Amino acid sequence: MNRRARLESDRRGKGQRGQAAVELAYQIPLMLVILFGAVHLARVFYIYHILHNALRGGAALIARSANVNHCSPEDLVLAGARNFIVYGNLQGEGTAVVPGLLPEMIRILPERLATGTTAVADCACAAEAEGCDVSLGGRPPDFIVVRIDGGFSVPVPFPFVNLGAILLQVSVRMPVTGG
Repeated sequence: MNRRARLESDRRGKGQRGQAAVELAYQIPLMLVILFGAVHLARVFYIYHILHNALRGGAALIARSANVNHCSPEDLVLAGARNFIVYGNLQGEGTAVVPGLLPEMIRILPERLATGTTAVADCACAAEAEGCDVSLGGRPPDFIVVRIDGGFSVPVPFPFVNLGAILLQVSVRMPVTGG
């Protein structure tokens, strides 16, 4: 190979290396956006999983308890379940399992199977045989639904951009097995 062919070959190699550097400069920001997006999406799923497990634990606590007045928000079992969902203990001490979660955000709803059907409806807190207020002669509900009232807002921080928040609607229905 003569000298001229070698110089031509060297010039082409340097040009290709420069082109690869320019392409890499375009690809790095795209890869970072994909990486940040995947991390934040995983974080949202993780928070949803934590909230779902906490609500399931609280619903199980209520469903297995006896002598619960589902129509009274001041009932000790219901207050303890709210604390259990938020703090992981019945006393309501420590830090919340998810920052920003408060016991006031937890909604507990009794439900009953409609007579003669498989449909489920809200259980009325009234002095009647089909009511759920045991203090007024009603019977316990068939199901308990625990949810976060209004949803739980998870902010999505992203460098230099405000993407807002994702609203997680977490709800758990559990059959009542307690007295």
